[in-house]
Amino acid sequence: MPEYRLYTDEQLFHEVSAGDHQAYKELYERYWEVLWLYVSGTTHPDDAKDIIQDVFISIWQKRENLQLKRSFRAYLYRATLNKIIDHSSRAKYAHHYIDTLAKNYQEGHNTIDDLLFEKELIQRFEACLEKMPPKMRTIFQFSREDMLSHQEISERLDISRDNVNRQIKNALIRLKKSLLLLFLFFFLP
Repeated sequence: MPEYRLYTDEQLFHEVSAGDHQAYKELYERYWEVLWLYVSGTTHPDDAKDIIQDVFISIWQKRENLQLKRSFRAYLYRATLNKIIDHSSRAKYAHHYIDTLAKNYQEGHNTIDDLLFEKELIQRFEACLEKMPPKMRTIFQFSREDMLSHQEISERLDISRDNVNRQIKNALIRLKKSLLLLFLFFFLP
């Protein structure tokens, strides 16, 4: 077994290009700490580890086609700098996205929440209508969907106006009870 610690970086890189895992491990161990010090000065330590991992994963994935124009060390530092820049750009985008979401939420433009709430509201409303006695449901629908007055509903169904009032009042009580929990869930912190 070769003594990889005695190899130059370029010799190790040549072995890595041929698929040698041990040479790859030697390069990784040789540069891990130096790169961590280089990267951790510009980013959070956890991000620094991720960046270094990404650099070495990229080297392994591109090993067969990777051509060094300068020393391996120069390539490694340039690749690491590029990853830092990529990470910084993504982080700025993520911060901008989070800031935009927070602003929209504060201004009441939380569209995803609005859509979810609206969908749930419609489902609960329809389920509550289905559970109403047929006469109550019919009266309520005449009132709210067809926009008929209590007098018109009374005449159409040949029932007293007081009965129409009572049925609509009871329907509204059922709906309020059914929808109260939904409002509490969506609007209480």
